[in-house]
Amino acid sequence: MSATIGEAIVLTNGDGERPVAGVPLLLRTILSLQRAGVERLTLVGAPAPTDPRIRLRLGTAPALSPTEDERLCVIVGAGTVIDEALVRELGRQARPGEVLEVVRDGVRIRVAPGPLVTAPARRTLDARRGTLGPAGAPAREQAEQLLRGLENPRDGYFDRLLYRRISRRLTARLLPTPITPNAVTVAGIAAGMAGGLLLGLPGAGTTLAAILLLLASSVLDCCDGELARLRFAESRLGHWLDVTGDTVVHLALLAGIALRLAGSGEMPSLPAMVGLATGIVGAFAAITLSEQSEARRRRVPGWENRVLDGVLSPLSTRDWYVFPVALAAAQRLAWLVPAAAVGAHVFWVTAALLLWRALGKSRAAA
Repeated sequence: MSATIGEAIVLTNGDGERPVAGVPLLLRTILSLQRAGVERLTLVGAPAPTDPRIRLRLGTAPALSPTEDERLCVIVGAGTVIDEALVRELGRQARPGEVLEVVRDGVRIRVAPGPLVTAPARRTLDARRGTLGPAGAPAREQAEQLLRGLENPRDGYFDRLLYRRISRRLTARLLPTPITPNAVTVAGIAAGMAGGLLLGLPGAGTTLAAILLLLASSVLDCCDGELARLRFAESRLGHWLDVTGDTVVHLALLAGIALRLAGSGEMPSLPAMVGLATGIVGAFAAITLSEQSEARRRRVPGWENRVLDGVLSPLSTRDWYVFPVALAAAQRLAWLVPAAAVGAHVFWVTAALLLWRALGKSRAAA
């Protein structure tokens, strides 16, 4: 969101307690604006709710009225469902001194400087990102719109092509239930462990079962985050479970691969194992450094950042599961370690060179 938009006004009409995807409308609106970078919010027509998740400054006013503050402000119409993605899109499109508005299904959101908060819009935006709809819309429709607005820049290729398509439908069905995001995470870990270990057993049937369990684990890995974000239920425990679960599933899959290779008498050579281990360490270090320096290297736009974030970063996700699964199905699992060793070294060397170039450009521009 633009740094010039740090304030919002929310109009209410008595719909504040209406549940939207399991969260009262007014609270959802406040937390969505907070996620989008708003620091100060004024409520018109309703008292300020109390919730420990609210960190922005809250105030109230009897009516919407112009102010002398020329800074841009987000104004959310009464009975309106919005999300972070829409607010950020408005922030990218807004211009100083201008009234910008999005209207959809009879509800609206706008951006305007303080003196023009009640003035008619001079420009209407057909926003393609985010959610804007009436609070009275069917619950299923609201959930589907909010899910489409969730964006995760760390998603891998298979997340975008397959896993998200399935997880969004599952998440929409889980929203009305008492099932927690952490429970979904645990179920995903269990499915992934079972699938990884099952891959170590011979036979086409067990390989198919392993593939289905790993697919279920990947879908649930997407689903737990969607559920947590829609309910504003992110937690340190959830983050720890997610990170730990990924590691456990990775280890289970590697154990299954080792078990399968040992059973077939095709264990890789020591040089291949050492090459794979050093390649994995290098790849992990390169992608971690890339993520930690993201803000610094993005100060100067360049093709290096697009490759690091759009091509290499997705390859560090669960997408790599497709290689051992495909080789196991083709009964060529012995090829995995040598091929992965070469691929890991190509990956980290490429990432390191791109990172060096991107950071060099950033330093030169400073």
